[in-house]
Amino acid sequence: MKHGDKFKADGERNRYTVMAANDRFSIMVKPFAPKKTYIYTIADLELGVRGPCDLIFGPPYALDTQDGARLAMEMLTNGEMSVSRRNCVSLTDAERSQLNV
Repeated sequence: MKHGDKFKADGERNRYTVMAANDRFSIMVKPFAPKKTYIYTIADLELGVRGPCDLIFGPPYALDTQDGARLAMEMLTNGEMSVSRRNCVSLTDAERSQLNV
């Protein structure tokens, strides 16, 4: 996937927009209107999971911007941040096929 692509998570109504992606990770966001902010998820194709990051106070960058997502992707790639093992869900076959395109 590449920046701007859409991702439909199983069981969720609204689609995510890919903000940054590489061979292993995809950082995606969708609007959260009641709070006028966004919800994010990070997919790890190697582990087959998606969820929030494992940092205590969340990602240090605004993931709804291209620059923030790029910096977060660098942290994921360098091993400074990863998908939370505690709050992740396994990717379904349909989700995997969307992300591998």
